[in-house]
Amino acid sequence: MLLKENKAFFKVCFDSMQVGIIAFNLKKEIVLANTPIMEIFNYTSEEIYNNNINVLLKSNGLINEFIKGKNTEKFKSLLETYGVKKGGFEIPIEVSFGKMEFEGQFYYKALISDITVRKEKELKKDILNYQLEEEVKLRTIELEKVIKKLKESLNKEKDLNNLKTQFITLASHEFKTPLSAIITSAELIIKYADLNRIDKRDEHFLKVKSKIIFLNNMIDNLLTLENIESGNITPSYTSFKFSDLVKDIINNTSPFLKKKQQIIFSNNIGDYIHQDSKIIKIILKNLLFNAIKYSNKDILIKLSADAENIYFTIEDKGIGIPKTAQKFIFQRFFRAKNAVYYPGTGIGLNIAKGYLEKLNGSISFESTENKGTIFYLTLPKLTVEKQ
Repeated sequence: MLLKENKAFFKVCFDSMQVGIIAFNLKKEIVLANTPIMEIFNYTSEEIYNNNINVLLKSNGLINEFIKGKNTEKFKSLLETYGVKKGGFEIPIEVSFGKMEFEGQFYYKALISDITVRKEKELKKDILNYQLEEEVKLRTIELEKVIKKLKESLNKEKDLNNLKTQFITLASHEFKTPLSAIITSAELIIKYADLNRIDKRDEHFLKVKSKIIFLNNMIDNLLTLENIESGNITPSYTSFKFSDLVKDIINNTSPFLKKKQQIIFSNNIGDYIHQDSKIIKIILKNLLFNAIKYSNKDILIKLSADAENIYFTIEDKGIGIPKTAQKFIFQRFFRAKNAVYYPGTGIGLNIAKGYLEKLNGSISFESTENKGTIFYLTLPKLTVEKQ
């Protein structure tokens, strides 16, 4: 017998295929199955032929769809679905369907491969890709943070350079003006001394003194600003009577009052507080000198308190702060358009706000251009002591 006519040979070839092959009729009865099919689904030869094709596939709709000839384009390529092994365990499979005729009857075949290993590899690959994507996202976020910090550093450096330029411009002008006035007054002092005009000589002595105090305050403010910027501020707390401190500041600034200008002090407290008197003095002096400088009328100072805080209000009837400038008023070196003709560096309010924040206090204001300004300060008493 020729080999091509030997059924046993065909059976060996059929069973040695790497892909599972199964044939079934119109009733979905299994009529032929090779060894790989039984290995894939864990059935014996006897068990496999006693079952319906639907038992092997999770989705019966797929077989029905093929038998009915629907969506023929779909079945021209390999399909991925789930098979069901003996015992109900599901496995991923790849399947292709075909149709054949034998002795006047139609039969259907399915070529099935177990793709569990491939799917596991794909899953591992997907997990790895996901991990890589998450790692890339994380690194991207970190990189964006670094870029943001670099931009902030560059912007800060740019701002510092701008501030240095502003400071040099302001300081050169603000130092030059009082120094010129001191030189002029010194020359006049000599002149009036020769003429024995003591009244005029004393007048210019006071001018020299006031300009020196002004320069000294300016230098103190610049040093103070440096301390605030570098964070080198450690409050030194002592107990003192707040109203006495205010009176002392008023007395020290009185020589700088303009003609017919006076400070009206309304005090409703006699409390002792535990705070840094030196810092508070710097804050109040800056506010009071501003009120004197930008106004020709009286200045009103009010003190009040409750169980926890001291409230300080200083009001002037001066040039006021333009509405467009109010949101910038606490910035370093900022000066409103209506203040540029007055001496100053634009750092007093910045210092006041910085120091108040160090003392856990706050500052706010109300202002109308050409009508005046009211500043409101709040300071915690901290430990209150009796007299």
